[in-house]
Amino acid sequence: MAADPVEEVKVGWDMLKSLKLRSRGVNFIACPSCSRQNFDVIKTMNELENRLEDVRTPIDVAIIGCVVNGPGEAKEVDVGLTGGSPNNLIYIDGKPAEKLKNENLIDGLEAIVRDGVAKKEQALKDVIVSDS
Repeated sequence: MAADPVEEVKVGWDMLKSLKLRSRGVNFIACPSCSRQNFDVIKTMNELENRLEDVRTPIDVAIIGCVVNGPGEAKEVDVGLTGGSPNNLIYIDGKPAEKLKNENLIDGLEAIVRDGVAKKEQALKDVIVSDS
């Protein structure tokens, strides 16, 4: 890759994450987008990647645009989004949790991911304190 060094570092981290050699930040799993999608998957992914690039705590997030493949992927991650009409279903820790409309999708999903990160960080602190 020949690009801005900042982008090269991001790609390097993504390669290490995909190989399960290093873990930092949000690990996105997304569908390639097809005619079944109920929201703009690519736009949603781009926006979330930009908004969540400050996250360092490892968290797996699936962004799947339809109900055909979405539930299976969403059950395997910390936060999952399955496209639906008129509402999209959010999974937390593999279980259906709430619904979001398309107009609130990115803001709502960002808040849910950040909440999941905060809970993971608190759980880690609790383990460290109890081991002391």
